[in-house]
Amino acid sequence: MTEVQQRTRVTRRIAAGMVGLLPLGVVAATWLTWHGRLPAELASHWSGTGEPDGFTSTGAALTLGLLLTGIPAVIGIIAAFIPSLRPALLRGIVGFAGMVSGMGAGTWLISAGLTLQAGSAEQAVLGWWLAALMASFLFGALPYFIAPKPKFTTTMHQTRIQLGANESGAWSKTITSKVLLCLPVVLLAVTAIMFIPAFTDGELSTFWMGGGTMLLSTVIVALIAHMQVTVDWRGLRIVSTLGRIPLKRIRLEDIAAVEVTELRPSEWGGWGYRVMPGRSALIMGAGPGLIVTTTGQKQFAVTVADPETAASLLLALRDRTDDGGTRHAGSAQTV
Repeated sequence: MTEVQQRTRVTRRIAAGMVGLLPLGVVAATWLTWHGRLPAELASHWSGTGEPDGFTSTGAALTLGLLLTGIPAVIGIIAAFIPSLRPALLRGIVGFAGMVSGMGAGTWLISAGLTLQAGSAEQAVLGWWLAALMASFLFGALPYFIAPKPKFTTTMHQTRIQLGANESGAWSKTITSKVLLCLPVVLLAVTAIMFIPAFTDGELSTFWMGGGTMLLSTVIVALIAHMQVTVDWRGLRIVSTLGRIPLKRIRLEDIAAVEVTELRPSEWGGWGYRVMPGRSALIMGAGPGLIVTTTGQKQFAVTVADPETAASLLLALRDRTDDGGTRHAGSAQTV
């Protein structure tokens, strides 16, 4: 790494930590601006988008806002000034801290701002501000993307499997995540706890909307918990073993390079199917995996056992396609 690159990474680390002070500054600035006009009590809880059904003292609301923004800010700054902290871990820390502080600032702003606008806590109608409150956690994306990107070691794969003139090849592995296998059970339990009372109370719209969303999430998680990775004349394909639903396909002619590396969930946004700017991944856990770079300069990573064989076969089949050869021949061998 050059000296300029090193300075840039240090600057980005510090900036990622310092940007976490913004929510704290917003809470402090609004308090200094509003404190002479705020009543002794603020609206603090809404069951819907109408009038509030919970209240708290202004001092308690301010204290909570300062704690929820101040503590994450301190944690983010400390993490940014620890040079030995891996970039992936730093991103996780400042991103999560930003989520907490963003929600802390959002809670204070909506509680105090709506009370001040309405003239009293009892008349502070939430309305569309509910969406703003739910979106406040997105502030965490700001320090996350400011922090330097993780640098992971990869090996540009060059080995090819030797195929005869009339031979093709096929390779297949199933991949499973224990975390994702357990998650549907947890989601079903949470759904029951949250929405069965709504059904028994006759709140059918809440039951069907909320419960339906949770059940859809459960099905999606179950689909990606057990996948099959295949390499053959069609390229790299990943399908769910439950329902044979395709998740990803990269054609041979779209493959620019193949790398073999150790994949870590922290470097790819966590477990499951992850989508990030310029890259995506199916991460079932830490371990060996493939990274395929397409001709469009997009990257796709997947954790799978024996990635070397898969990479060698992909390159052999890709080269045959590039040379104008047939994608599949009269005989085939299973690798």
